[in-house]
Amino acid sequence: MRWLKLIALSLVWPLYFVLAVLTHMGVTLFCPALRWQVISSLMRSFTVLVRVVLNIKIILEGEGNRPEKAGHFIVCNHLSYVDGIILGSIFPVIYVSKREVRGWPLIGQWTALLGTVFIDRKRKERTPLFVDEIVRKLRQKANVLVFPEGTSTNGERLLPFQSALFAASLSVRAPVVPITLTYRKVDGEPVSPANWDRVYWYGDMEFAGHFWALLGLRSVEVSVKIHPRIETRDYKNNSLSRKRLSLVCYDLVSGRLGAKGRSRGGLSSSLAPRSTGSSPR
Repeated sequence: MRWLKLIALSLVWPLYFVLAVLTHMGVTLFCPALRWQVISSLMRSFTVLVRVVLNIKIILEGEGNRPEKAGHFIVCNHLSYVDGIILGSIFPVIYVSKREVRGWPLIGQWTALLGTVFIDRKRKERTPLFVDEIVRKLRQKANVLVFPEGTSTNGERLLPFQSALFAASLSVRAPVVPITLTYRKVDGEPVSPANWDRVYWYGDMEFAGHFWALLGLRSVEVSVKIHPRIETRDYKNNSLSRKRLSLVCYDLVSGRLGAKGRSRGGLSSSLAPRSTGSSPR
């Protein structure tokens, strides 16, 4: 089973790599203004195939809130690199990731080809440059996916949302779509501290070994709740508004506005922001 999945991915990935390169060339020649919208749509089909190979079953809540058009700023809690596969299979997105991923063999080149915005969180003075890059992607009518916690965690706490990147959505008045992602079952068993490391990826976990173990899973079940989008036209593009918007998103993602602070699987019942000491993902 595990080897069959690896072989399937090994066959699919080079095909899509070539398709992405050819698409970049074609869009550059004929319609450069739609480059990232087209690329993200192509890559959605790739993530759908990866999700099928990994047998990840999605329970979609709030489907009526799914963005019908591109150019949305999407924010979600963060538990694993698997999050990107799941969300990227629901709608086309451009990812925002930590700078270190750019240097990973194969994965770095692949994510760069997808238009990923690489953030160097240690160099705060460069944040405006990262915001500008996200703005360019939003103006080209691409959805941009951000994990505002700034790191993946084991889900015991939802970390405070970092507000700086919300400036991108306010700059172009892009609607913000908050999402709550909750892993429910691994191999048919409810997600708990005993088994969540089989799918969660956080702290100092090594990627290759974790992904190899992930290939060995029979199935993963996850709930994705899409909250109503937030229009940004009533927000000013300043520090206070960015913090206010990030707090509204935090409350929605954590469930404070809709479930009196209760949550399951991916977010604990105690939602007071605190640091977990996890390294950036």
